[in-house]
Amino acid sequence: MKNLPTAALAALLCSCGGANYTITGRYELPPGDSVYLLASDNTVLAAGVVNADTTVSLQGTVTTPDLVFLANAKRTNHPAWFFLEPGKIRIEKYDPAFGYVVCGTPLNDRKKAFDEAMYAFGDKLRKGSPGQSLQAILAEMNALYTQTVDANLDNVFGAWVFNSYEFQNIKDNPEKVKARLAQFTPGIQAHPMLKKSQDASQATARSAVGQPYTDFSCKNTAGETIALSSLTGPGRWVLLDFWATWCTPCMNEVPHLKKAYETFHAKGFEIYGVSLDTDLTRWENTIGEQDMNWINVAQKKGGGFDPTALYAVSSIPANFLISPEGKIVAKNLRGEHLEEKLAEVLK
Repeated sequence: MKNLPTAALAALLCSCGGANYTITGRYELPPGDSVYLLASDNTVLAAGVVNADTTVSLQGTVTTPDLVFLANAKRTNHPAWFFLEPGKIRIEKYDPAFGYVVCGTPLNDRKKAFDEAMYAFGDKLRKGSPGQSLQAILAEMNALYTQTVDANLDNVFGAWVFNSYEFQNIKDNPEKVKARLAQFTPGIQAHPMLKKSQDASQATARSAVGQPYTDFSCKNTAGETIALSSLTGPGRWVLLDFWATWCTPCMNEVPHLKKAYETFHAKGFEIYGVSLDTDLTRWENTIGEQDMNWINVAQKKGGGFDPTALYAVSSIPANFLISPEGKIVAKNLRGEHLEEKLAEVLK
């Protein structure tokens, strides 16, 4: 069965209601600790105990291969990510370069080879490669993404490579994303990983310059619900700013935000700062210590709602300047560029 094409293997599994898997290998937890096999949404699929020699052994049945991980109860150790599929899955070792090395089954062997290739590219980028420019190395990496996805359009490994790597190159072009997703087999197209890519691409299109802003609400330090729309309107220019206290580049932007606010607030400039902090005490203290006297709300106070998904924010700092007409007119204005733009529109 190991040598069957992926599509044939999937059909066979569906007909028999699942096939057996075993997971064995050394996992860096103290003997006697509990270890959990979890789906990417943290659903517990299986559990066991670390043996005296720090090895683990789990077994069960699986009908549809998917990305999973091993972790301890508090998720505080290095997780071992791999594909749960029929066969004998082996955890070989922990490698600081790319985590646990897992192999023994078709998709995991492909992931291992891909990870090794990616590490080699990373080594080239760090040390340089004689006769190769940076652009040439990056082009080679992009070609690997494309070739790997092309060869795995019928399985979850291909979906993972697309979502984690290839998607980053085309996420700003919803039509390209749509065309690429259409190449996957129907069953894989429905996978949450690809749905996530599709949603992110659509959010990127919605939050592009020239598009109307999308409204949402979160709570401020006093627990009051503040809508973004409460700041927008005639005569008002609003900077929607995503940040966090643990983000050094974000904190480096605070002096520029303060200067812009002090200079232009009287002319109609507002800031709606959305913190991604989980430590709300630190967030509240920072607002006071830094005299951030504009509207500040926290994502964590949004009742489970994620505003970053609305605006396709994948890294911070990130900001969007909204005009009095409710249109996004600029993105990611950093440093003096923010003041320059405000001076231009608030003459």
